[in-house]
Amino acid sequence: MVNLETNTVNVWLFYLINHTRHPLLDGFFSWFYIFGKGWVLIPAFMAVLVFYRECTKTFLLSAAIMELLVGTLKYILDQKRPLSLLNDVYTLSERLYHHSFPSGDTATAFLVLAFFYGRVNRYIRLLLLAYALLIAYGRVYSGVHFPIDVFVGALIGIFSYLLSRKLILRSSSANLLSL
Repeated sequence: MVNLETNTVNVWLFYLINHTRHPLLDGFFSWFYIFGKGWVLIPAFMAVLVFYRECTKTFLLSAAIMELLVGTLKYILDQKRPLSLLNDVYTLSERLYHHSFPSGDTATAFLVLAFFYGRVNRYIRLLLLAYALLIAYGRVYSGVHFPIDVFVGALIGIFSYLLSRKLILRSSSANLLSL
C-alpha cells in the first residue's frame, strides 16, 4: 500500500506544527478538538431548521456526501497516524494509530463553514473561518493528523457542500421543467 503520509514536506510541516508547543495552546486544543467531532452537525442542523429551512436537503446531502467520502477513503487507504509512523510526536488527549487520511473532523468543520458562509454576516463568517482553521491546525498540533490529512479533509468538506448544492439545484430545475 502506498503511504501518503511520509513525504518530506508533509513530515516537515507536521513537526513544525506539532513541536511548536505552548501550555496555553496545549490547554486550548486538549478540549477544543471536541468541536470537530460529528456531533457538531446536530446543532448546525438545528440552526438550518430554524433559520434556513429551505436548505435542509442541501445540508443533509452535504453531510451524507462528506461522511461517505471520508469513510470510504479512510477504509480503502488505511493510512497510519503520526504516532504509528514517527518518533517524537506530542499528543494531547487522543492516542490514535490508524485511519489518518483524510481528517473527518476537519471535513466536518469546513462543511459547516462552507454551508453557512454565504448565509451569515461577516462577523459570523470570521468566527466560522477561525473555527474551521483551528480545528484543522489543532488536529496536527495534537499529533493525530498530518497536514495532508487536514488539507484533504478541508477540501472534502467544501466539495461536499458544493456538490450537494449543485445536485439540489439541478433536481429543482428539473422539477420546474416537468411542470
